[in-house]
Amino acid sequence: MTVIRLASGELIVHSPGPISPELRAELDALGRVGFIVVPAAHGRFAAGAARSFPSARLLAAPRAPWRRGSLAFHASLADQPPAEWAGRVESHLVLGFRLGEVLLFHRPSRTLVLTDLCFNVQRSSSRAARMFFRANGMWRHFGPSRLIRVLAVSDRAALQRSLDRVLQWDFERILPGHGDIVEQGGPAAFRAAWLP
Repeated sequence: MTVIRLASGELIVHSPGPISPELRAELDALGRVGFIVVPAAHGRFAAGAARSFPSARLLAAPRAPWRRGSLAFHASLADQPPAEWAGRVESHLVLGFRLGEVLLFHRPSRTLVLTDLCFNVQRSSSRAARMFFRANGMWRHFGPSRLIRVLAVSDRAALQRSLDRVLQWDFERILPGHGDIVEQGGPAAFRAAWLP
């Protein structure tokens, strides 16, 4: 889960996790949750987040609504973020990518927020998980898994255009949905992960 504060003080909760009482108190201390963003493949806890923050606008990646039919989404999120995000957060629907991933770019912190486009798994207490990560080319390596590369790419030329567009953003950090934050050198890591 990633939390972004807007200039208004409102919060964007991206890819919500379980909202425990402790987490709810932490979020309340940061500001009012105004938006909950549900990526296509990361909606397991979206209903709980929506119940915890009933006044928040629920935004879905283009493919999320059919997977979360019981939720009342306010809008689909692609390349046009809500007006309240202007100047702070941009969004981009990755083309040529079957998972319908929408990337977010937080301008003030120069941070790119991903879901499944790249992983950065550096540690795991589970031996079985480590074996899976190694076999899938994602152990202690920033980039897409082998499965994502093979199964999720539907149009390489369109994906290339999307990646080129993202590299025009002035980001430094990358927050992947799985694994550790890339604190520095984000554009070089992103380019090396996907581009020849």
